[in-house]
Amino acid sequence: MAKADAMDTDAPRDIRDLLGFRLSLLTTVSDRKAQAQISAKFGMNLGEWRTLGAIKAWGPATLAELARTLYQDKGQLSRTIKSLSQRGLVSSAYGAQGRRSPLFRLTLEGRRQHDRMLRYAGDRNAHLLDALAPRERVQIFQILDKLRNAAEEAYREVSAGNAKGRGVALQRARRQRPEARP
Repeated sequence: MAKADAMDTDAPRDIRDLLGFRLSLLTTVSDRKAQAQISAKFGMNLGEWRTLGAIKAWGPATLAELARTLYQDKGQLSRTIKSLSQRGLVSSAYGAQGRRSPLFRLTLEGRRQHDRMLRYAGDRNAHLLDALAPRERVQIFQILDKLRNAAEEAYREVSAGNAKGRGVALQRARRQRPEARP
């Protein structure tokens, strides 16, 4: 690939020079392979597997906490958790907020299923990382952590700006329509 010199400049020549695009392609190919494999082997879709893994990693957790951690839509995540609950893999218990914020955790069968799937995913992960030297494996995770932190910071800034912008727009609308005031 004769594109390496494009990375020496800040100006992308086309979409292939964008980091997000390259990461998206890598993720798409990896996800498609994973979906086909885990669906056939475990009867579960990729979203269900990731949710099961997230509950194991961060649970017990509320829906809002999981959605925030995974950057996922709460509605979609709720449907996924409901599906996992119906299969006996996830249970919920009321937390400090009562019925409004149940805490989700894996059941015994959920932990067993998670552990089987994690071993399988670990093998797939190792196969992908085989393309890298041991030093590169350490570096890629360090680099990805740096990039994720930078992306999260940029996202927080944009989100705060959007929220502020919505607030300003709402204030303007109220000033323009005095009859709308209580």
